[in-house]
Amino acid sequence: MNRTAYLALAASLLLPAPALAADAAAGLKPAQTFKDCDDCQTMVVIPAGTFTMGSTPAEREREGVPPSFGDHEGPTVEITIAKPFAIASTETTRGQFAAFVKATNRPVPTSCANYNPEQDNWAGKEGQVANWQNPGFKQDDSHPVVCVNYPDAADYADWMSKKTGHHYSVASEAQWEYVARAGTKTTRYWGDSVTPICKKANIMTTATFAAINNSEGWMDELVCTNDKSWTQPVGSYDANPWGVYDMLGNVWEWVDDCATTDHKGMPTDGSARRDGDCTRRITKGGAFHSRVWLARPATRGGGLPGTGRPAAAGFRIVRVID
Repeated sequence: MNRTAYLALAASLLLPAPALAADAAAGLKPAQTFKDCDDCQTMVVIPAGTFTMGSTPAEREREGVPPSFGDHEGPTVEITIAKPFAIASTETTRGQFAAFVKATNRPVPTSCANYNPEQDNWAGKEGQVANWQNPGFKQDDSHPVVCVNYPDAADYADWMSKKTGHHYSVASEAQWEYVARAGTKTTRYWGDSVTPICKKANIMTTATFAAINNSEGWMDELVCTNDKSWTQPVGSYDANPWGVYDMLGNVWEWVDDCATTDHKGMPTDGSARRDGDCTRRITKGGAFHSRVWLARPATRGGGLPGTGRPAAAGFRIVRVID
């Protein structure tokens, strides 16, 4: 190697490594938003903090929560989120999921557990082709994607990580509930009364009730008498105090935790549980066909097979702030 080449090599070794793109979330305050790319989801900065996860017996009695659900919501546990993180301001939409499917050549499934009017259940109709493109009710790309399973959600988050260079994942149950509570200590972020719920969450309405043939036998529990049915475009209802939409209602949201029967042994740092049944996953928040008591931060729609694709389940992603 001649002297000129040697000096050039030596100089190259002294050059600093190429700088990574600045973190779009750096320096932002809680409730401020950012996007990692033009077509990325809008993310909301969530502050560090401590909250009480789960529900008390008094809350469950006041809300009329049956033991089949309520027994899974305790005991309450204090969770400390040590660092700020970011969460999608809305549920992942059908349009956003479609972009992921196109970019990754992901096969479109042919089955979805949607409403079967002949049997009055949500197990799907044998022989019917249903999927996120055709869930059995009308949607457009602004609606939350449904008929997706936990692996779909996890793979979407991994794709976002590769696309942006930042770490995305499905929200843990503790992260999800922390955001749904938004710094409050009441049953829902607006208080203990259910009165405002029809302006705050897309739960069962008279129109949806009629669309499922007036079945399920609990009309007396309905409070939302309007003509909106099934899912609604994300962000159609009021945001919570941290600027996050649809944490209650619209669709159940998959979270990252393996299924457990209660909160005993829950990690207190906000991380997802890995000591449960990891063939099954937890869902949170209630959906368009939910009763009032299901639309609470503490509710756990737990024990769903992780590979199942319910017509009322979608997901929301979170991101580490570097």
